[in-house]
Amino acid sequence: MRLKQNEIKAIKDLLASAENRSNQTLEELHNKLSADNHVDLYVDGAADLHSKTSGIGGVFYQDGNEIETFSEFFGDATNNEAEYNALIRGLQIANELNVASINIYADSLLVVNQVNGEFKVKHENMIPLHAIATDLLDKFDLWILEHIPRDDNSVADKLSKAGMMKGRS
Repeated sequence: MRLKQNEIKAIKDLLASAENRSNQTLEELHNKLSADNHVDLYVDGAADLHSKTSGIGGVFYQDGNEIETFSEFFGDATNNEAEYNALIRGLQIANELNVASINIYADSLLVVNQVNGEFKVKHENMIPLHAIATDLLDKFDLWILEHIPRDDNSVADKLSKAGMMKGRS
């Protein structure tokens, strides 16, 4: 079962009161939900099939403050491959930062729905990328992947396009 952001917030609010943490499991859940090692990650990928260049980018926030970014050239890839690779790179960095709880935001409906199990992964190039992403997600105590409009992902979008441009120089 996957919980939505508002459901997690409701549980966190409920467990904020010590009287609602009547056993060790609830105490551990409270500690995970209130941990300082929670981050928000915004990721995006960009691809230009004509120039055979792509880039990935992402930005991490903790308590509303930007703590890390990445912008990398990726090479010849489709937009969906770039989107998946942006997610994968972001998750790798989050693991390096010892993040336990992560909210991930992406504007790729395909990637979000495939990772969340809403869509089947059919394309042969997407199958290994999906497997890598889900294996990386298993390393987190808590994760959420949500689709957001492109307009709400402008920082990651700029970073992915900057990564793509690194390959054109």
